[in-house]
Amino acid sequence: MEELIIRSKAGDERAFTELILNIKNDLYRIGKTRLSNDDDISDAIQETMINAYKHLKKLKDISNFKSWIIKILINECNKIYKKKSKKEKLFEKVVIEQKLDTIDNPITSINSKLDFELLIEKLNYEEKLIVTLYYNSKYSCNEIAAILHMNINTVKSKLTRAKEKVKKSYKGGILYE
Repeated sequence: MEELIIRSKAGDERAFTELILNIKNDLYRIGKTRLSNDDDISDAIQETMINAYKHLKKLKDISNFKSWIIKILINECNKIYKKKSKKEKLFEKVVIEQKLDTIDNPITSINSKLDFELLIEKLNYEEKLIVTLYYNSKYSCNEIAAILHMNINTVKSKLTRAKEKVKKSYKGGILYE
């Protein structure tokens, strides 16, 4: 492993790739302790690899490589976790606002709310949030992008993907598991 680290520090991309492949399972397990979503874990590992590659030449003691890269991973996981918790709070706020908006006609609103929640049940957190903001709260894609600090095109593509997922799971009035 030390040889791979030395070659990686010298700029050998293949050696760095092999080095990462040797520790990828460890990185995944560590990421899993902080994050529950596999996509988030993959994002954290990817950012870790990018940062590690950029700053590898600064590593003084190659025997500390594994602990060094784990620290980078933990920092990346914490960034994602904090970002997700902010979005979850926003999602809860939107749901509470929706509950307050539906007090006028409780029976209709409860049925439509249950139908909506059932439809978006299979979506990941970010897709649920975007769909809820778009359809329930009537925000435009531009407004959603500003709220979530995302690119407008990212919001549009996530909304489109979410709609496709809902269409696949709901065919002809029947929900497919």
